[in-house]
Amino acid sequence: MGPLCLGNQGTTEGILSAKGDSWIELLDNGDFLHRFIPRWDGEGPANGGAFDQRMIRVISELVVGNRVRVNWVHDGHLRVLKAEVVTPKEGGGIFIGYLLKTGKRWVDVQNVQEGKPWRFYLPWVGGYPSEGGGYDRKILKQLQNRDPSDPVRFSWEYKTRPTIVSVYEKVSDVITPFWVGKKLPEPKEIRVIGKPEKPKIEQTSEGDVSPFDMLQPKPASPFDMLTPKPASPFDMIKTRAGNPFEQPEDIGAEENPFEKLPESSPPTNPFDLARPQDVEMKGPVVNPFENMPLPQQSPFELMNKQ
Repeated sequence: MGPLCLGNQGTTEGILSAKGDSWIELLDNGDFLHRFIPRWDGEGPANGGAFDQRMIRVISELVVGNRVRVNWVHDGHLRVLKAEVVTPKEGGGIFIGYLLKTGKRWVDVQNVQEGKPWRFYLPWVGGYPSEGGGYDRKILKQLQNRDPSDPVRFSWEYKTRPTIVSVYEKVSDVITPFWVGKKLPEPKEIRVIGKPEKPKIEQTSEGDVSPFDMLQPKPASPFDMLTPKPASPFDMIKTRAGNPFEQPEDIGAEENPFEKLPESSPPTNPFDLARPQDVEMKGPVVNPFENMPLPQQSPFELMNKQ
């Protein structure tokens, strides 16, 4: 039940989230839910005892969704002694705050100034439920698709309870800039000093010449004064134009020295110049070794004699 049960009596303010014939449920600012019942008058039910009929009539007139302030006492149960609706200061307008939670028919939001939650119900569209009427769920989807840190802005009006009329786009101007309402200082004039002019050299007579005109011109670049390098010896070789293999023979082409030999001098085999073997010789051919005289004695016998 939260911190409400720490005392025996007190006053609590919150959103009336639900109710019955003889009870109400209150959601306080700390998001704690409490159920209150009226005081009991008399003895038991069999002897004519019952809840306080005056409070039963007050509960029947309360509308769920409103903020309610309850005076209560605790005697084993939370007894409601008094309940009254806390109506908004205005009957409608534009609400800017943050989304706390959503239900099927309502949203709980809180603004920064008050610091307490309010419950706004979705508008009813169409006729009776049997005819297709119901709460406008499109507005609920528009609010649920935003991050918790994004503020919401919508128009509302108070009939029997706070009700949303239409939802606006995302809020980007909730925080007032710090410079709004402040007067900016006037801009100061900054003195600009021009560049000093160069002194002009005036000629006193026709023969006077500007000293800048008397300066000798700088010599040419030393690289421009270098003599050009001799050409490459390979560049001095005369080259033939075109492909030498495709040149005709009558355009200064060199001839093969072997082609200059006379056609009437056929090659001669030096072995063919030798004396033929079939030349006729006088007399028969004699072996020279056959005319030599035979020795009288064997050379081995002469060796023994000696």
